[in-house]
Amino acid sequence: MVGGVLILAAVAAVLAAGGSVWLLVRDGHGRRQVRRARRLRRMAGVSALIVMGTLGALRPWYWDLGIAAAVTVGFFAVSALLHLLLRRPPAGMAATAAALGAVLLASGLVATGGTAVALDAASLAGGAAVPVDHGGPVLERAVVYQLFWGTTWTSSPPSPALAAARSFQSGLASSTWASKVVGGGFGVRSIVSGGCFVDATPAPRGSRATSIVAGVFPQEVRAVFTHHRPAAACPGTSPAAAPPVLPRDALVVVWLDPDTVYALGGVSVHGAVPWPGRRHGLAVAGLSDGYASWGLSSCSIRPSCRTLPTDRPPTYALSHEVVEGITNPYGRGWYADTPLPWSARYVLDHGPTALLHPLPPFPGEVSDLCETGPLVEVAARGIDGRVAGDVVVAPFSRPNGRCVG
Repeated sequence: MVGGVLILAAVAAVLAAGGSVWLLVRDGHGRRQVRRARRLRRMAGVSALIVMGTLGALRPWYWDLGIAAAVTVGFFAVSALLHLLLRRPPAGMAATAAALGAVLLASGLVATGGTAVALDAASLAGGAAVPVDHGGPVLERAVVYQLFWGTTWTSSPPSPALAAARSFQSGLASSTWASKVVGGGFGVRSIVSGGCFVDATPAPRGSRATSIVAGVFPQEVRAVFTHHRPAAACPGTSPAAAPPVLPRDALVVVWLDPDTVYALGGVSVHGAVPWPGRRHGLAVAGLSDGYASWGLSSCSIRPSCRTLPTDRPPTYALSHEVVEGITNPYGRGWYADTPLPWSARYVLDHGPTALLHPLPPFPGEVSDLCETGPLVEVAARGIDGRVAGDVVVAPFSRPNGRCVG
């Protein structure tokens, strides 16, 4: 959308500036010529000032210097050419060359000024991004499973991350947070726990999880939930085996083995694993291997743990992916369309070259929209209302645009 506005501004600038200068030469001497010259110089000067003002918001710094220098040189060159055409008009090809030079320089200045105006106006446009239903399915009766992969998760007592995730799981169905998701207007009718499991089979050392649809990540999910590989119930939960057949609205959350490098983006992600008999696949989420050391002294020596957000505990990342995996499990579910201000600010932050290629996807899923908000502390009483809990969950945006948690 920003690109279209900028193209229109550039075309209008070229026509206006070019036409004015060309008529300036064609009309010969006279008051009309002088008026056109003054008008054109004024347009170039105003455009240069607008660009200079916009440079205060433009990043990186070297674009500020380069554009400032180009605009300054361009403005003085236009002034010099106009002065030449009015005061000492050349004849023949020299006049045409001077007019053409003025056309190109003035058009460039006005186009740059128009671009700056479009970016400034777009970046200041009001209105918050809100999630919209794009017609895809949601997990209407969500059943959440957690799978902890690797021998590290079998430690006794359980690691802080596993203990927190288990607390989240045990009180999920009766939690206020789940009730708000169900009542959020997404078409979700219920959220319940399917079970928590630990697969102690170690991953090949140095393996990398680079994709949800191929590689070690989907292989692990298939191995456990087709009973090719046994998994035990999480410590502190009722003994149970992983189901051989998952319900239609299942969501499987995988906490990676510390020997598997997480390379899926950020510290957590969700998507769908190709699955027999499921047109859209199986909804899944994956969390960084760094969480295995979260809250332990070993975190300081593990790079993947040191990169985790210090103010976002494991249950924050877990609940973030759970609510997005439920409301947008396969794509085309609930998320916000790219707002114009975000696109404009992205260009201002990354320089004019950002206009030459597609902008990155807007992080507009329901939890992403509230990522900068305060933590939602249901930990005071625990997610299930018990004082013993210590759970922090991620806020999320409802269709009315309000962040709740």
